[in-house]
Amino acid sequence: MIIRTLAAIITATLVALQGCALTPDTTTLTDQQTVTAIPAADPALDHYIAWLPREKAQTAAVAKALTHITLSNAREQTAAELCDGSPVINGKVTGSIGPLRVLAPLSAGGYPAWYYRISQQPGLHGCTETDSRRFYQILQANLPVWMHIKTAENLLSSALNLPE
Repeated sequence: MIIRTLAAIITATLVALQGCALTPDTTTLTDQQTVTAIPAADPALDHYIAWLPREKAQTAAVAKALTHITLSNAREQTAAELCDGSPVINGKVTGSIGPLRVLAPLSAGGYPAWYYRISQQPGLHGCTETDSRRFYQILQANLPVWMHIKTAENLLSSALNLPE
């Protein structure tokens, strides 16, 4: 009798836990960072900034991985278009911020997002067929709408009027 009771309790507990695992993300606004709490970007560095919709990534780890994969694919595509497929190397990564749970700025759509910024020393190496400005423009065109580039010279962000 005790074994049946324990088995029933364990079964009920497992069923309840399974239901929790299948429940969609119901994030409240209280566990999000405000956009104003994001540290300022160093103007001397290049920044790759993602406002990844949370519907595309359930966790920060997935958001980080998806951002890096997306950026890598866009770099490869851009190198194939402009540099005869030669690999292009960016400057050294100096740091990153996030991924942080935020609401994207209203100018970007105001949706629940993961904010993730990768900062690098400016400059490109390995593509002698074009200049950096042109490479960054094509790279930006190859990125999804939720990701953009802010160069040390601030060329693309100001020209495209993108949020930081």
